[in-house]
Parts: sequence; C-alpha cells; structure tokens
Amino acid sequence: MWTALVIVLASVVVTAIACILFGRSRAHEQADDRDADSRGFLGAVISGLFIVALAFYVVIVWEESGAAEDNASREAAAVADVYWQTAVMPQPQRDHIRSLLTEYPKLVADKEWPRLAAGESDDTTTDTLNSLHSEILSLPASPDQVKSARERSLERMREITDLRRDRLDSAGGLDNTGVLMLFGTIAGAVGMIVFPLLIGFTARRRHVLQMSLTAAVLAFVCVLCVGMTQPFSGVLRVEPESFTGLSEELAGIPVEENR
Repeated sequence: MWTALVIVLASVVVTAIACILFGRSRAHEQADDRDADSRGFLGAVISGLFIVALAFYVVIVWEESGAAEDNASREAAAVADVYWQTAVMPQPQRDHIRSLLTEYPKLVADKEWPRLAAGESDDTTTDTLNSLHSEILSLPASPDQVKSARERSLERMREITDLRRDRLDSAGGLDNTGVLMLFGTIAGAVGMIVFPLLIGFTARRRHVLQMSLTAAVLAFVCVLCVGMTQPFSGVLRVEPESFTGLSEELAGIPVEENR
C-alpha cells in the first residue's frame, strides 16, 4: 500500500517538474498550431494502444485467477470423493488413508498456500500426497467393492496431482502473452505522459495540473497491474477457502457412516 502511494506521488512530482522545465511558451504553441491535428491523432493512437493493452491484460489476469480458483475447488472435491471411497476399504489401510486425506487440505491451506505467493511448493504436502498415492496402490484388488473403490480413488488421485501441478504452474506468474500485455500497458502509460511533453505541452498552471492528475491515475493503474501478476498474491489473490471448507467437511463426517 505504501509502496503504491510512493510510486503515485513520485510520478506526480516528476511529471509536474518535467512540465515546468520543458513546457513551451504560449507564443510557440500558437505559432505551431497548424500541426495540432497531427499531434491530436498521434496522441489518440497512443491512448488507444494503452487501452487495448490494458483491456487484454485485465482479461488474461481475470481468467488466470478464475482458473486457479476453479482448479482449487475441483482439487478439494476430488479429495472429498476419495475420502468417501474409503468406506469399503479394509483396515488398517482405511484409517491411514483417511488420516492422510484429512491432513492434506490442512497442509495445503496452512503451509503450501502462503508459499504459492513466492511461486514455491511445500515439501511436506508433496510427501503427504505421495504417501496417499502409495497407500491406495497397496490396496487389494478384491473383492469387487474394494477393487472399484481402489480404481476410482486412483483416478481421483491422478486428478488431484494434475490440479496441484496446475496450481503450482499458476504460482509462477504470467505467461509470455501476459508479460507482453503488461509491458504494453506500462509503455502506453509512459507514452501518454511523455508524448505531450515532446510535442510542445505548455507549462501553464492548468496544463501542469492536468498532466499531474493524469500521471497519478496512470501510475495507480500500472501499480495495480503489476500487483495482479500472480493469482496467489496481490489484489485478486485466490484464497484457500476450498481447502479450509474441506477440512471442516471431512471433520463433520460421522465415522459410523464409513464403516
């Protein structure tokens, strides 16, 4: 928050100083007025490119955030499905598998999720997932009920592994297209401030105020864009609600129903 405020204020100060130092006189503006149409056209082109890049960037980030949230919900649902499959599993595997299934969402929410903001995974969560997979693989292939539960659980385990891999990939930040759109957004914002100074923006008070306000808005937009590069941090960060809710759901399942 304070970093964003400092960046916005710095952009306003720099823009105001640049307008005062490099702003041209009114006489020069009047003498050069025959080029007003071409200057206005070029300014509109720069503004249009900035808006297009910003729109594409917001769509990319929004979709990435939505996909991360949807994948987390699907991952939690797959864990719950495996838990219900344990009803027909033999002892002692059943209790061990249930223990691992109960531990997994807690590890994801409490340990791995905070590390996702830095693009990292949690080794304990990885070990728990591997142990869970091994325990299910060790189940007998008979009778038919156990065989069916084993196959369905393995199918769900593959889904959990794939969704977790997608979650870790998303934690790495933007893809190449997203990075390009972010660069275009920042470059367009800078161009909207630099271009008027280059083509002869005057240093009159109202012009300095207009440019300062524009710089503040553009700097704030760019700070927001940079803050949205990662779906697990920043303004649109995804919270581990699916896994915290799953822990409560599993804890509320009566043991008697799963014997």
